[in-house]
Amino acid sequence: MADAPRQTSSHPAAAIVTEVLVEFGVRHVVTSPGSRNAPLVMAMHHHPGLEVHVSVDERAAAHHALGLALATSTPVPAICTSGTAALNHGPALAEATHARIPLLSLTADRPADMVGRGHGQSIRQSQVHTLHTVHSDVLDADAASEEMLWAQARTAVQQAMFGGPGGTPGGVHLNVPFPEPLYDLGPVPANPGLNETHAISSLHGWEELPVAIQKAMDTGQALVVAGLNPGLVHSDKRQLFTNLPCLVESGSGVHGPLTMHGGERLLVDGEIPEALRPKVILTVGLPPMSKSIRKALEGLPHVHVDGQGWDVWGTLKGSCGPEALLSNCPDNVAAAWRTARESVLSVHSTFQPDWSDWHAWDVLTETLSQWPHHRRPQGIHLANSTSARYAQWFNLAEVVGPECLIHANRGVAGIDGCTSTALGWHAAKTRNQHSHATWLITGDVAFHYDANAMMCSPSLNREGLKIVVFNNGGGGIFRWLPGKAHASMFERHFETPPTRTVEQLAAAMGATHHSAHGGAELREGLRHLAEEPGLTVLEVVTPNEASGDVALDYLRTFQSNPPTL
Repeated sequence: MADAPRQTSSHPAAAIVTEVLVEFGVRHVVTSPGSRNAPLVMAMHHHPGLEVHVSVDERAAAHHALGLALATSTPVPAICTSGTAALNHGPALAEATHARIPLLSLTADRPADMVGRGHGQSIRQSQVHTLHTVHSDVLDADAASEEMLWAQARTAVQQAMFGGPGGTPGGVHLNVPFPEPLYDLGPVPANPGLNETHAISSLHGWEELPVAIQKAMDTGQALVVAGLNPGLVHSDKRQLFTNLPCLVESGSGVHGPLTMHGGERLLVDGEIPEALRPKVILTVGLPPMSKSIRKALEGLPHVHVDGQGWDVWGTLKGSCGPEALLSNCPDNVAAAWRTARESVLSVHSTFQPDWSDWHAWDVLTETLSQWPHHRRPQGIHLANSTSARYAQWFNLAEVVGPECLIHANRGVAGIDGCTSTALGWHAAKTRNQHSHATWLITGDVAFHYDANAMMCSPSLNREGLKIVVFNNGGGGIFRWLPGKAHASMFERHFETPPTRTVEQLAAAMGATHHSAHGGAELREGLRHLAEEPGLTVLEVVTPNEASGDVALDYLRTFQSNPPTL
Protein backbone atom coordinates (compact mmCIF):
# COMPACT_ATOMS: atom_id res chain seq x y z
CA MET A 1 0.00 0.00 0.00
CA ALA A 2 1.47 3.35 -1.05
CA ASP A 3 2.27 5.92 1.62
CA ALA A 4 -0.19 8.78 1.91
CA PRO A 5 1.03 11.94 0.18
CA ARG A 6 2.75 14.44 2.44
CA GLN A 7 0.59 17.23 3.76
CA THR A 8 1.54 20.86 4.31
CA SER A 9 -0.20 24.12 5.14
CA SER A 10 -3.14 24.96 2.91
CA HIS A 11 -1.71 28.48 2.56
CA PRO A 12 0.43 28.54 -0.63
CA ALA A 13 2.96 31.09 0.65
CA ALA A 14 3.73 29.00 3.76
CA ALA A 15 3.96 25.75 1.77
CA ILE A 16 6.15 27.24 -0.96
CA VAL A 17 8.67 29.01 1.27
CA THR A 18 9.07 25.75 3.21
CA GLU A 19 9.83 23.78 0.04
CA VAL A 20 12.31 26.44 -1.09
CA LEU A 21 14.22 26.35 2.21
CA VAL A 22 14.79 22.61 1.93
CA GLU A 23 15.66 23.01 -1.76
CA PHE A 24 18.54 25.29 -0.71
CA GLY A 25 19.86 22.95 1.96
CA VAL A 26 18.33 24.56 5.04
CA ARG A 27 17.78 21.99 7.78
CA HIS A 28 17.01 24.07 10.90
CA VAL A 29 14.09 26.38 11.67
CA VAL A 30 13.37 28.36 14.85
CA THR A 31 9.76 29.24 15.65
CA SER A 32 8.14 31.25 18.43
CA PRO A 33 4.63 30.63 19.75
CA GLY A 34 1.74 32.45 18.13
CA SER A 35 -1.38 31.97 16.07
CA ARG A 36 -0.98 34.03 12.91
CA ASN A 37 2.23 32.14 12.11
CA ALA A 38 0.46 28.76 12.32
CA PRO A 39 0.61 28.17 8.54
CA LEU A 40 4.42 28.56 8.54
CA VAL A 41 4.83 26.41 11.65
CA MET A 42 2.57 23.66 10.30
CA ALA A 43 4.24 23.59 6.87
CA MET A 44 7.69 23.27 8.42
CA HIS A 45 6.59 20.80 11.08
CA HIS A 46 5.23 18.46 8.40
CA HIS A 47 8.38 18.59 6.23
CA PRO A 48 10.67 15.64 7.05
CA GLY A 49 13.74 17.56 5.93
CA LEU A 50 13.46 20.24 8.62
CA GLU A 51 14.21 20.20 12.33
CA VAL A 52 11.91 22.74 13.98
CA HIS A 53 13.11 24.30 17.23
CA VAL A 54 10.83 26.36 19.48
CA SER A 55 12.03 29.48 21.32
CA VAL A 56 9.59 31.52 23.40
CA ASP A 57 11.25 34.94 23.22
CA GLU A 58 11.44 36.25 19.62
CA ARG A 59 14.62 38.23 20.25
CA ALA A 60 16.34 35.10 21.62
CA ALA A 61 14.80 33.01 18.83
CA ALA A 62 16.33 35.17 16.11
CA HIS A 63 19.74 34.87 17.80
CA HIS A 64 19.28 31.10 18.12
CA ALA A 65 18.75 31.13 14.35
CA LEU A 66 21.84 33.32 13.96
CA GLY A 67 23.97 30.76 15.83
CA LEU A 68 22.50 27.91 13.78
CA ALA A 69 23.20 29.86 10.58
CA LEU A 70 26.77 30.52 11.66
CA ALA A 71 27.33 26.82 12.38
CA THR A 72 25.67 25.51 9.21
CA SER A 73 26.39 28.31 6.73
CA THR A 74 22.74 28.19 5.64
CA PRO A 75 20.10 30.93 5.91
CA VAL A 76 18.24 29.63 8.97
CA PRO A 77 14.78 31.21 9.40
CA ALA A 78 13.32 32.62 12.59
CA ILE A 79 9.51 32.53 12.42
CA CYS A 80 7.17 34.64 14.52
CA THR A 81 3.59 35.81 14.74
CA SER A 82 2.36 39.27 13.77
CA GLY A 83 2.63 42.65 15.50
CA THR A 84 5.32 43.53 18.01
CA ALA A 85 6.77 40.01 17.74
CA ALA A 86 8.13 40.97 14.33
CA LEU A 87 10.08 43.90 15.78
CA ASN A 88 12.04 41.59 18.08
CA HIS A 89 13.88 40.01 15.13
CA GLY A 90 15.58 43.36 14.47
CA PRO A 91 18.76 43.02 16.56
CA ALA A 92 19.68 39.62 15.08
CA LEU A 93 18.91 40.79 11.52
CA ALA A 94 21.15 43.83 11.97
CA GLU A 95 23.92 41.66 13.39
CA ALA A 96 23.60 39.19 10.50
CA THR A 97 23.79 41.94 7.89
CA HIS A 98 26.79 43.66 9.45
CA ALA A 99 28.60 40.39 10.27
CA ARG A 100 27.82 38.86 6.84
CA ILE A 101 25.91 35.82 8.15
CA PRO A 102 22.87 34.42 6.25
CA LEU A 103 19.65 34.81 8.28
CA LEU A 104 15.94 34.86 7.45
CA SER A 105 13.16 36.53 9.38
CA LEU A 106 9.72 35.16 8.44
CA THR A 107 7.08 37.32 10.10
CA ALA A 108 3.44 36.34 9.81
CA ASP A 109 0.99 39.18 9.29
CA ARG A 110 -2.68 40.04 9.08
CA PRO A 111 -4.01 40.45 5.52
CA ALA A 112 -3.18 43.86 4.03
CA ASP A 113 -6.75 45.16 4.30
CA MET A 114 -6.72 44.61 8.09
CA VAL A 115 -3.54 46.55 8.82
CA GLY A 116 -3.95 50.04 10.25
CA ARG A 117 -7.54 49.45 11.38
CA GLY A 118 -7.00 48.74 15.06
CA HIS A 119 -6.87 44.94 15.00
CA GLY A 120 -4.80 43.34 17.77
CA GLN A 121 -1.20 42.49 17.00
CA SER A 122 -1.29 44.35 13.72
CA ILE A 123 1.29 46.99 12.87
CA ARG A 124 2.79 48.16 9.59
CA GLN A 125 5.47 45.48 9.49
CA SER A 126 6.06 44.77 5.79
CA GLN A 127 9.11 47.07 5.49
CA VAL A 128 10.02 47.38 9.15
CA HIS A 129 13.51 45.85 8.78
CA THR A 130 14.45 47.32 5.39
CA LEU A 131 17.30 49.51 6.69
CA HIS A 132 19.02 46.57 8.42
CA THR A 133 18.70 43.80 5.84
CA VAL A 134 20.07 43.05 2.39
CA HIS A 135 16.60 42.22 1.08
CA SER A 136 12.98 42.66 2.16
CA ASP A 137 9.80 41.42 0.50
CA VAL A 138 6.16 40.44 1.07
CA LEU A 139 4.90 36.95 0.18
CA ASP A 140 1.20 37.61 -0.29
CA ALA A 141 -0.79 34.80 -1.92
CA ASP A 142 -3.73 37.18 -2.40
CA ALA A 143 -1.60 39.46 -4.56
CA ALA A 144 0.71 37.06 -6.43
CA SER A 145 0.44 33.82 -8.41
CA GLU A 146 2.01 30.61 -7.12
CA GLU A 147 4.71 30.97 -9.79
CA MET A 148 5.53 34.42 -8.44
CA LEU A 149 5.60 33.12 -4.85
CA TRP A 150 8.15 30.45 -5.84
CA ALA A 151 10.30 33.12 -7.51
CA GLN A 152 10.04 35.50 -4.54
CA ALA A 153 10.91 32.81 -2.00
CA ARG A 154 13.92 31.65 -4.02
CA THR A 155 15.12 35.19 -4.46
CA ALA A 156 14.87 35.77 -0.71
CA VAL A 157 16.99 32.72 0.12
CA GLN A 158 19.54 33.59 -2.57
CA GLN A 159 19.75 37.15 -1.25
CA ALA A 160 20.39 35.86 2.28
CA MET A 161 23.26 33.82 0.86
CA PHE A 162 24.72 36.31 -1.65
CA GLY A 163 22.80 39.59 -1.53
CA GLY A 164 25.17 41.67 0.56
CA PRO A 165 27.99 43.90 -0.73
CA GLY A 166 30.30 41.95 -3.03
CA GLY A 167 28.09 38.86 -2.91
CA THR A 168 28.26 38.46 0.86
CA PRO A 169 25.52 36.93 3.06
CA GLY A 170 23.17 38.96 5.22
CA GLY A 171 19.80 39.27 6.87
CA VAL A 172 16.56 39.01 4.88
CA HIS A 173 13.02 39.83 6.01
CA LEU A 174 9.99 38.15 4.45
CA ASN A 175 6.61 39.35 5.66
CA VAL A 176 3.86 36.80 5.01
CA PRO A 177 0.17 37.81 5.40
CA PHE A 178 -2.32 35.03 6.18
CA PRO A 179 -6.12 35.23 6.21
CA GLU A 180 -8.05 32.79 8.38
CA PRO A 181 -8.48 29.84 8.63
CA LEU A 182 -4.88 29.31 9.73
CA TYR A 183 -4.67 25.64 10.72
CA ASP A 184 -5.87 23.75 7.62
CA LEU A 185 -3.66 21.28 5.75
CA GLY A 186 -3.43 20.63 2.02
CA PRO A 187 -1.27 18.96 -0.64
CA VAL A 188 2.29 20.05 -1.41
CA PRO A 189 2.23 22.54 -4.31
CA ALA A 190 3.84 21.55 -7.60
CA ASN A 191 7.43 22.74 -7.94
CA PRO A 192 7.98 24.73 -11.18
CA GLY A 193 11.74 24.13 -11.13
CA LEU A 194 14.73 26.02 -9.77
CA ASN A 195 15.58 29.47 -11.13
CA GLU A 196 19.12 30.49 -11.98
CA THR A 197 20.98 31.30 -8.79
CA HIS A 198 22.14 34.78 -7.91
CA ALA A 199 25.56 35.65 -9.30
CA ILE A 200 28.24 36.58 -6.79
CA SER A 201 29.79 39.93 -7.61
CA SER A 202 32.91 41.67 -6.38
CA LEU A 203 33.85 45.28 -5.76
CA HIS A 204 37.02 45.65 -7.82
CA GLY A 205 39.67 43.39 -9.21
CA TRP A 206 43.34 43.47 -8.24
CA GLU A 207 44.29 44.95 -11.58
CA GLU A 208 41.98 47.95 -11.03
CA LEU A 209 43.80 49.20 -7.93
CA PRO A 210 45.88 52.37 -8.31
CA VAL A 211 49.50 51.74 -9.27
CA ALA A 212 50.88 53.33 -6.09
CA ILE A 213 48.79 51.01 -3.93
CA GLN A 214 49.80 47.94 -5.93
CA LYS A 215 53.46 48.94 -5.60
CA ALA A 216 53.17 49.38 -1.83
CA MET A 217 51.54 45.97 -1.54
CA ASP A 218 54.07 44.31 -3.86
CA THR A 219 56.95 45.66 -1.76
CA GLY A 220 55.40 44.59 1.54
CA GLN A 221 54.73 48.14 2.78
CA ALA A 222 51.29 47.12 3.97
CA LEU A 223 49.77 46.37 7.34
CA VAL A 224 47.12 43.67 7.60
CA VAL A 225 44.30 44.41 10.04
CA ALA A 226 42.41 41.16 10.61
CA GLY A 227 39.10 41.34 12.44
CA LEU A 228 36.68 38.60 13.33
CA ASN A 229 35.87 36.60 10.20
CA PRO A 230 32.63 34.55 10.39
CA GLY A 231 33.01 33.60 6.72
CA LEU A 232 36.05 31.42 7.49
CA VAL A 233 33.96 29.04 9.59
CA HIS A 234 32.96 27.00 6.54
CA SER A 235 35.73 28.00 4.18
CA ASP A 236 38.45 25.73 2.87
CA LYS A 237 40.79 28.48 4.11
CA ARG A 238 40.04 28.12 7.80
CA GLN A 239 43.47 29.64 8.44
CA LEU A 240 44.97 32.42 6.34
CA PHE A 241 48.74 32.86 6.37
CA THR A 242 50.47 36.20 5.91
CA ASN A 243 54.09 37.29 5.71
CA LEU A 244 53.10 40.89 6.39
CA PRO A 245 52.83 42.70 9.73
CA CYS A 246 49.36 41.99 11.02
CA LEU A 247 47.21 43.32 13.85
CA VAL A 248 45.03 40.29 14.41
CA GLU A 249 41.93 39.59 16.49
CA SER A 250 40.84 36.27 17.92
CA GLY A 251 38.44 34.72 15.43
CA SER A 252 40.12 36.20 12.35
CA GLY A 253 41.82 32.95 11.33
CA VAL A 254 44.94 34.86 10.25
CA HIS A 255 48.39 33.78 11.40
CA GLY A 256 52.00 34.41 10.43
CA PRO A 257 55.42 35.37 11.80
CA LEU A 258 54.53 39.06 12.29
CA THR A 259 51.01 38.80 13.73
CA MET A 260 50.15 40.52 17.00
CA HIS A 261 46.99 40.64 19.12
CA GLY A 262 45.92 43.71 21.07
CA GLY A 263 47.49 46.14 18.62
CA GLU A 264 46.45 49.24 20.59
CA ARG A 265 49.28 48.39 23.01
CA LEU A 266 51.75 49.44 20.29
CA LEU A 267 50.43 52.97 20.04
CA VAL A 268 52.38 55.88 21.49
CA ASP A 269 50.16 58.85 22.28
CA GLY A 270 47.54 57.34 20.01
CA GLU A 271 49.90 57.05 17.02
CA ILE A 272 51.66 54.15 15.33
CA PRO A 273 55.44 54.59 15.70
CA GLU A 274 56.98 55.89 12.49
CA ALA A 275 59.12 52.77 11.99
CA LEU A 276 55.95 50.69 11.90
CA ARG A 277 53.71 52.99 9.91
CA PRO A 278 52.58 51.35 6.64
CA LYS A 279 51.58 52.93 3.34
CA VAL A 280 48.52 50.72 2.78
CA ILE A 281 46.04 48.92 5.02
CA LEU A 282 44.81 45.45 4.05
CA THR A 283 41.72 44.39 5.97
CA VAL A 284 40.46 40.85 6.47
CA GLY A 285 37.05 40.08 7.93
CA LEU A 286 35.16 42.61 10.02
CA PRO A 287 36.54 46.02 11.07
CA PRO A 288 38.86 46.11 14.10
CA MET A 289 37.05 46.51 17.42
CA SER A 290 39.66 48.90 18.84
CA LYS A 291 38.67 52.56 18.41
CA SER A 292 42.25 53.62 19.03
CA ILE A 293 43.51 51.40 16.19
CA ARG A 294 40.85 52.74 13.85
CA LYS A 295 41.82 56.31 14.71
CA ALA A 296 45.56 55.67 14.39
CA LEU A 297 45.11 54.35 10.83
CA GLU A 298 42.97 57.21 9.54
CA GLY A 299 43.96 58.62 6.17
CA LEU A 300 45.79 55.57 4.84
CA PRO A 301 44.58 53.91 1.62
CA HIS A 302 42.58 50.79 2.36
CA VAL A 303 42.15 47.57 0.39
CA HIS A 304 39.99 44.64 1.52
CA VAL A 305 41.07 41.04 1.03
CA ASP A 306 38.60 38.59 -0.49
CA GLY A 307 35.38 40.42 -1.29
CA GLN A 308 34.04 43.78 -0.25
CA GLY A 309 34.88 45.12 3.17
CA TRP A 310 33.41 47.92 5.20
CA ASP A 311 34.76 51.35 4.29
CA VAL A 312 35.96 51.97 7.84
CA TRP A 313 38.14 54.99 7.14
CA GLY A 314 36.44 56.35 4.03
CA THR A 315 39.54 55.41 2.02
CA LEU A 316 38.52 52.03 0.54
CA LYS A 317 40.14 51.70 -2.89
CA GLY A 318 39.02 48.20 -3.83
CA SER A 319 39.58 44.55 -3.10
CA CYS A 320 42.20 41.95 -3.85
CA GLY A 321 42.73 38.23 -3.55
CA PRO A 322 44.29 36.49 -0.54
CA GLU A 323 47.55 36.12 -2.45
CA ALA A 324 48.34 39.69 -1.36
CA LEU A 325 48.81 38.37 2.17
CA LEU A 326 51.84 36.44 0.92
CA SER A 327 53.70 39.59 -0.14
CA ASN A 328 57.27 39.76 1.10
CA CYS A 329 58.00 42.12 3.96
CA PRO A 330 61.26 44.15 3.81
CA ASP A 331 63.81 42.96 6.36
CA ASN A 332 64.00 46.29 8.19
CA VAL A 333 60.20 46.47 8.57
CA ALA A 334 59.99 42.85 9.72
CA ALA A 335 62.76 43.44 12.27
CA ALA A 336 60.97 46.53 13.63
CA TRP A 337 57.72 44.62 14.04
CA ARG A 338 59.43 41.68 15.75
CA THR A 339 61.09 44.08 18.19
CA ALA A 340 57.80 45.86 18.85
CA ARG A 341 55.96 42.60 19.47
CA GLU A 342 58.67 41.34 21.85
CA SER A 343 58.48 44.64 23.73
CA VAL A 344 54.70 44.39 24.12
CA LEU A 345 54.90 40.78 25.30
CA SER A 346 57.64 41.68 27.78
CA VAL A 347 55.59 44.49 29.32
CA HIS A 348 52.53 42.21 29.40
CA SER A 349 54.42 39.42 31.20
CA THR A 350 55.70 41.74 33.95
CA PHE A 351 52.27 43.21 34.74
CA GLN A 352 51.11 41.47 37.92
CA PRO A 353 47.98 43.08 39.43
CA ASP A 354 45.84 41.92 42.34
CA TRP A 355 42.64 39.93 41.82
CA SER A 356 40.65 41.62 39.05
CA ASP A 357 39.20 40.89 35.61
CA TRP A 358 42.73 41.12 34.17
CA HIS A 359 44.12 38.68 36.74
CA ALA A 360 41.21 36.27 36.15
CA TRP A 361 41.81 36.30 32.39
CA ASP A 362 45.48 35.58 33.05
CA VAL A 363 44.52 32.53 35.12
CA LEU A 364 41.90 31.44 32.57
CA THR A 365 44.24 31.51 29.59
CA GLU A 366 47.18 30.05 31.49
CA THR A 367 45.00 27.16 32.64
CA LEU A 368 43.63 26.45 29.16
CA SER A 369 47.13 26.55 27.66
CA GLN A 370 48.26 23.83 30.08
CA TRP A 371 45.40 21.47 29.29
CA PRO A 372 45.81 18.79 26.62
CA HIS A 373 44.05 19.66 23.36
CA HIS A 374 41.21 17.17 23.86
CA ARG A 375 40.11 19.00 27.04
CA ARG A 376 40.12 22.46 25.53
CA PRO A 377 37.02 24.09 24.03
CA GLN A 378 36.21 23.29 20.41
CA GLY A 379 34.31 26.54 19.99
CA ILE A 380 34.31 29.76 22.02
CA HIS A 381 31.77 32.57 21.85
CA LEU A 382 32.82 35.89 23.32
CA ALA A 383 30.12 38.23 24.56
CA ASN A 384 30.39 41.97 24.16
CA SER A 385 31.95 44.10 25.56
CA THR A 386 34.92 43.40 27.86
CA SER A 387 35.13 39.66 27.13
CA ALA A 388 35.83 40.27 23.44
CA ARG A 389 38.54 42.81 24.36
CA TYR A 390 40.35 40.84 27.04
CA ALA A 391 40.52 37.93 24.58
CA GLN A 392 42.81 40.08 22.41
CA TRP A 393 45.21 41.05 25.18
CA PHE A 394 45.63 37.40 26.17
CA ASN A 395 45.82 36.05 22.62
CA LEU A 396 43.02 33.57 23.18
CA ALA A 397 43.30 32.18 19.65
CA GLU A 398 46.89 31.04 20.25
CA VAL A 399 46.00 29.62 23.67
CA VAL A 400 43.25 27.28 22.41
CA GLY A 401 44.83 26.54 19.03
CA PRO A 402 43.55 26.68 15.43
CA GLU A 403 41.15 23.76 15.93
CA CYS A 404 38.96 25.96 18.16
CA LEU A 405 36.66 28.37 16.33
CA ILE A 406 36.20 31.72 18.07
CA HIS A 407 33.21 33.95 17.43
CA ALA A 408 31.64 37.11 18.80
CA ASN A 409 28.67 39.12 17.60
CA ARG A 410 30.91 41.91 16.30
CA GLY A 411 28.79 42.99 13.33
CA VAL A 412 26.88 45.58 15.33
CA ALA A 413 28.65 44.59 18.56
CA GLY A 414 25.64 44.78 20.87
CA ILE A 415 25.08 42.57 23.89
CA ASP A 416 21.80 41.31 22.40
CA GLY A 417 21.58 37.54 22.17
CA CYS A 418 25.14 36.54 23.08
CA THR A 419 23.97 33.49 25.03
CA SER A 420 21.31 32.63 22.43
CA THR A 421 23.81 32.78 19.57
CA ALA A 422 26.17 30.46 21.43
CA LEU A 423 23.31 28.05 22.16
CA GLY A 424 22.22 28.00 18.49
CA TRP A 425 25.79 27.24 17.42
CA HIS A 426 26.10 24.53 20.09
CA ALA A 427 22.81 22.90 19.08
CA ALA A 428 23.90 22.63 15.45
CA LYS A 429 27.27 21.19 16.40
CA THR A 430 25.89 18.63 18.84
CA ARG A 431 23.30 17.50 16.28
CA ASN A 432 26.07 16.35 13.94
CA GLN A 433 28.57 15.22 16.56
CA HIS A 434 28.22 13.10 19.66
CA SER A 435 29.48 16.00 21.74
CA HIS A 436 30.93 19.44 21.20
CA ALA A 437 32.73 21.49 23.83
CA THR A 438 31.23 24.95 23.30
CA TRP A 439 32.15 27.69 25.74
CA LEU A 440 30.57 31.11 26.16
CA ILE A 441 32.68 33.71 27.94
CA THR A 442 30.43 36.57 28.97
CA GLY A 443 29.88 39.35 31.49
CA ASP A 444 27.20 39.62 34.12
CA VAL A 445 25.16 42.29 32.29
CA ALA A 446 25.20 40.41 28.96
CA PHE A 447 24.32 37.18 30.76
CA HIS A 448 21.29 38.73 32.48
CA TYR A 449 20.28 40.66 29.36
CA ASP A 450 19.81 37.42 27.42
CA ALA A 451 18.08 35.64 30.31
CA ASN A 452 15.47 34.04 28.03
CA ALA A 453 18.07 32.18 25.97
CA MET A 454 17.17 28.84 27.58
CA MET A 455 13.38 29.26 27.18
CA CYS A 456 13.38 26.91 24.22
CA SER A 457 12.67 23.35 23.19
CA PRO A 458 15.10 20.55 24.14
CA SER A 459 16.06 20.24 20.46
CA LEU A 460 18.17 23.34 21.03
CA ASN A 461 20.52 21.14 23.01
CA ARG A 462 22.15 22.87 25.96
CA GLU A 463 23.83 19.75 27.36
CA GLY A 464 27.55 20.36 27.49
CA LEU A 465 27.36 24.13 26.93
CA LYS A 466 29.80 25.83 29.32
CA ILE A 467 29.31 29.45 30.39
CA VAL A 468 31.97 31.55 32.13
CA VAL A 469 30.39 34.70 33.59
CA PHE A 470 32.73 37.49 34.68
CA ASN A 471 30.74 39.18 37.44
CA ASN A 472 32.34 42.54 38.14
CA GLY A 473 29.14 44.12 39.40
CA GLY A 474 27.82 45.67 36.18
CA GLY A 475 29.03 47.06 32.90
CA GLY A 476 32.74 47.00 33.65
CA ILE A 477 33.74 48.47 30.31
CA PHE A 478 32.18 51.79 31.30
CA ARG A 479 34.91 52.17 33.91
CA TRP A 480 37.35 52.41 30.98
CA LEU A 481 35.45 55.41 29.62
CA PRO A 482 35.15 59.06 30.74
CA GLY A 483 31.67 58.49 32.21
CA LYS A 484 33.08 57.30 35.53
CA ALA A 485 34.11 60.88 36.28
CA HIS A 486 30.42 61.60 36.92
CA ALA A 487 30.42 59.70 40.21
CA SER A 488 26.96 60.77 41.36
CA MET A 489 25.24 59.12 38.41
CA PHE A 490 27.77 56.57 37.15
CA GLU A 491 26.59 53.41 38.90
CA ARG A 492 22.88 53.99 38.29
CA HIS A 493 23.03 55.07 34.65
CA PHE A 494 26.15 53.45 33.21
CA GLU A 495 27.45 50.54 35.26
CA THR A 496 23.90 49.32 36.14
CA PRO A 497 24.69 46.34 38.41
CA PRO A 498 22.06 43.58 38.00
CA THR A 499 19.63 43.07 40.90
CA ARG A 500 19.31 39.32 40.33
CA THR A 501 22.30 37.10 41.06
CA VAL A 502 24.12 34.95 38.53
CA GLU A 503 23.40 31.92 40.71
CA GLN A 504 19.64 32.64 40.59
CA LEU A 505 19.64 32.92 36.80
CA ALA A 506 21.78 29.79 36.45
CA ALA A 507 19.26 27.91 38.60
CA ALA A 508 16.38 29.20 36.44
CA MET A 509 18.25 27.88 33.39
CA GLY A 510 18.66 24.46 35.01
CA ALA A 511 22.42 24.86 35.08
CA THR A 512 24.99 23.65 37.58
CA HIS A 513 26.59 26.70 39.19
CA HIS A 514 30.12 27.17 40.51
CA SER A 515 31.80 30.36 41.67
CA ALA A 516 35.37 31.58 41.93
CA HIS A 517 36.67 34.51 43.98
CA GLY A 518 40.38 34.03 43.34
CA GLY A 519 42.94 32.24 41.22
CA ALA A 520 42.87 28.86 42.99
CA GLU A 521 39.06 28.71 42.94
CA LEU A 522 39.06 29.69 39.28
CA ARG A 523 41.39 26.84 38.34
CA GLU A 524 39.18 24.42 40.26
CA GLY A 525 36.04 25.88 38.67
CA LEU A 526 37.50 25.48 35.18
CA ARG A 527 38.19 21.83 35.96
CA HIS A 528 34.54 21.36 36.94
CA LEU A 529 33.48 23.17 33.78
CA ALA A 530 35.44 20.78 31.58
CA GLU A 531 34.44 17.59 33.40
CA GLU A 532 30.73 18.04 34.18
CA PRO A 533 28.43 16.90 31.33
CA GLY A 534 25.41 19.21 31.61
CA LEU A 535 24.84 22.95 31.21
CA THR A 536 27.34 24.52 33.59
CA VAL A 537 27.88 28.12 34.70
CA LEU A 538 31.12 29.28 36.31
CA GLU A 539 30.74 32.69 37.94
CA VAL A 540 34.05 34.55 38.28
CA VAL A 541 33.51 37.25 40.91
CA THR A 542 35.87 40.22 40.58
CA PRO A 543 35.89 43.72 42.15
CA ASN A 544 34.30 46.28 39.82
CA GLU A 545 36.25 49.44 40.67
CA ALA A 546 39.60 47.65 40.97
CA SER A 547 39.03 45.79 37.68
CA GLY A 548 38.44 49.05 35.83
CA ASP A 549 41.50 50.66 37.40
CA VAL A 550 43.68 47.66 36.55
CA ALA A 551 42.60 47.73 32.91
CA LEU A 552 43.49 51.42 32.59
CA ASP A 553 46.78 50.93 34.47
CA TYR A 554 47.62 48.09 32.09
CA LEU A 555 47.18 50.29 29.01
CA ARG A 556 49.10 53.17 30.65
CA THR A 557 52.00 50.78 31.31
CA PHE A 558 52.62 50.53 27.58
CA GLN A 559 52.69 54.30 27.26
CA SER A 560 55.39 54.37 29.93
CA ASN A 561 57.34 51.61 28.17
CA PRO A 562 57.06 52.25 24.42
CA PRO A 563 58.95 49.90 22.12
CA THR A 564 62.49 50.97 21.22
CA LEU A 565 62.73 50.63 17.44
